[in-house]
Amino acid sequence: MDEDELRHLMLAAEVPPGNADVRRAMAAGRRRNRRRTLAAAGAGVAVLAAVGAVVAFEPLRAGPDAPAGPPAPTATAPAPGRCTPTLLDTPGGATGTVTAIDPGGTIAGGGLAGQPPRAILWRDGAVADLPADATGTVADVAGDTVVGYTAPGPGQSTGWVWRGGAVTTLAALDGHPWTRPHAVNAAGVVAGWVQGTAPDDTAPVTWSPDGTVRRLTLPPIPGVTGPSTARDIADDGTIAGEAHGIPVVWSPDGTPRLLPLPDGARTGTAWAVAGPFVYGSAGGVEVRWDLSVPTLTKTSTLPDTGPLGARAGTADGTALLPGDGLQRTAMRIGLDYGGPVPADRLLGPDGELAIATAISADGTTIAGTVLDGDRGRPAIWHCTD
Repeated sequence: MDEDELRHLMLAAEVPPGNADVRRAMAAGRRRNRRRTLAAAGAGVAVLAAVGAVVAFEPLRAGPDAPAGPPAPTATAPAPGRCTPTLLDTPGGATGTVTAIDPGGTIAGGGLAGQPPRAILWRDGAVADLPADATGTVADVAGDTVVGYTAPGPGQSTGWVWRGGAVTTLAALDGHPWTRPHAVNAAGVVAGWVQGTAPDDTAPVTWSPDGTVRRLTLPPIPGVTGPSTARDIADDGTIAGEAHGIPVVWSPDGTPRLLPLPDGARTGTAWAVAGPFVYGSAGGVEVRWDLSVPTLTKTSTLPDTGPLGARAGTADGTALLPGDGLQRTAMRIGLDYGGPVPADRLLGPDGELAIATAISADGTTIAGTVLDGDRGRPAIWHCTD
């Protein structure tokens, strides 16, 4: 496997279902530089109606200030020294990726390259035992619960959950034989999706600790088609994902709420939710939605690090930007509406590019993969404030 194939595999594992979405993501990456600054003339903040909500967009990146109005916050020069990488061992030095980290930052999970791929777990930086039935790739870890999936072919996956010493296959729905878990919260509720035979025939679901599968309600979006998935679930039950290719959050009672799109964007994905913040992408722009404002949804664009948007984040607004493994560096970027935004580059021990995929609840531990020639090297970064 060469370096380009490795990058493709790592990125393809985390894009929304369906080949059309891969093409949209890559095309969006080529368009993103034309969509980075979002501002209304004479105000420095763009306010518009989108899916029934009023939206305030505030640019949050290095570059020209918004025309007129108070200066927009900008990212400081990325600091290379505050996040220190540590490479994780793999059996026999196998190529691998890290896809998940627990909220405490002590347990990481991922997969090893092979036919078939093998799931792997690390505790405190050392390889930990997984049951033989826990195959494929680890999707998420929380407490004593590990979720993952095996993918026998394109658009096909069978999800599993390991807890209480037992591995259980996740239940499917009629007409949707494939299951794909993506996140689990402290209560053991798993969020993900089920998939039919068509690439976009997906439905967002949750699985309760007793194994019951529940289909999430989709908001009405006339004339729109696209994948529908659940990507993350907070401890209070709030879920982030997409409905027909449009970012959405579900409240703990299951009520869906479409998230506003930046000007010119037609699709997007909410990757993660933490506290009042939702992280994702829309129209090729990395986005952090702030849901704490009662009448406004404050949305900030973030530095351009590739087609996948803001992959994860914390309850204090720290965003994890995965990078693209080619030219754009993975970054941890903080939140400060009143001044420069602290940013930290995530590189390998010898300055190699990396793809970052998960962050601990306090933002100090990050999991990802260092690109080392034709190998993927699982890694953990420990960061200081």
